[in-house]
Amino acid sequence: MLSFAALLAVTFYADVLPILERRCLGCHQAGEAAPMALGSFAAARPFAKAIRDAVLQATMPPGGGLPAAEASVLRQWAARPAPGPGARPAVLPVRPSVRDDLTLRMPAPFPIAPGATVDYQHFVLPTGQTTPRWIQAIEIRPGNRRVVHHAVAFVRTARSEFLRGGRLSVEDEVLGTYLPGEGVLRWPAGQAKLLPAGAEIVLQMHYTATGMAEEDQTAVRLEFGPPPRERVYTLSVAQWDFAIPPFAPAHPVTIEFPVQTGVRVLAVTPHMHLRGRSMRVTAGDAVVLDLPRYRFDWQLRRVLPRPVELAAGEVIRVEATFDNSPNNPRNPDPAATVRWGEQSWQEMMVAFVDVAIPAAWPPAAIYRPKRF
Repeated sequence: MLSFAALLAVTFYADVLPILERRCLGCHQAGEAAPMALGSFAAARPFAKAIRDAVLQATMPPGGGLPAAEASVLRQWAARPAPGPGARPAVLPVRPSVRDDLTLRMPAPFPIAPGATVDYQHFVLPTGQTTPRWIQAIEIRPGNRRVVHHAVAFVRTARSEFLRGGRLSVEDEVLGTYLPGEGVLRWPAGQAKLLPAGAEIVLQMHYTATGMAEEDQTAVRLEFGPPPRERVYTLSVAQWDFAIPPFAPAHPVTIEFPVQTGVRVLAVTPHMHLRGRSMRVTAGDAVVLDLPRYRFDWQLRRVLPRPVELAAGEVIRVEATFDNSPNNPRNPDPAATVRWGEQSWQEMMVAFVDVAIPAAWPPAAIYRPKRF
């Protein structure tokens, strides 16, 4: 007969596994981005201390922390890991799927040396589409999730200067992203992204070395749909001109973007690098993202529970802070003055903001006042 203490004990299969299934196994399973699987007692037991530390520091799951009751369960179990009765296979999250109307793939595997620092890589993928197409869903599928920190698919039109000596234009928007634990973006019925006729997709890859020789060949899968009621367009609300001084513990950088026509804000994805400390995004009077503890390991996309309506002239404001002090354990060089750049030891300050506009409107309407 079990003792009273044993009956009260927190066990893996009765208490811990249900939390892991809800919160963790999207990444912590074989073939996914996390470096260890946690779907059984035998697999999770060696990482009990790491689980406890992640709970105490609120670094997991991405975005910061668990509900207090769940965090307490994991801490109790980590102090005395026990399997408990009722062993069973984990119920893994169902991976969203994309109908494979068009697949574009990097032309060849890209090698990553064991200790390499890899510059951002750009691969131009011709689409072969001679008419405009509406994209209902996109999946960026890494060939090797161990080395893909994140990936971004951009639309590049035929007249674009992007990667031809110039920057992104209004027409060269972010089409979709791969973030650890998130591979498929699907827009609801009545909304879609536009792939203009003759456009190419530029696949921007950020790789991180693992200590072993690796390679990757990422693919982009597109599912097309009928003409929508609304076009989803991704604004890049970025501050390019900043200089973070040496040893600054909380250097502020801000940018404001006034929309020139009414839009509905749907989602926000923040992006900074190793010195990124916090980011807050407001749309008009509404706070659409508040991330007081930014982590470069986890690129997060927040879909708003309800779209935020912005009228012409209202402002999207992005406020970020950067920690360039020696107290930042990931700081490459506290003595450096840090400016915009693609590499991790440089910095970026951008919020990708998905907005909805009528399907017939050109995106330029968001940027410039209407003429009557």
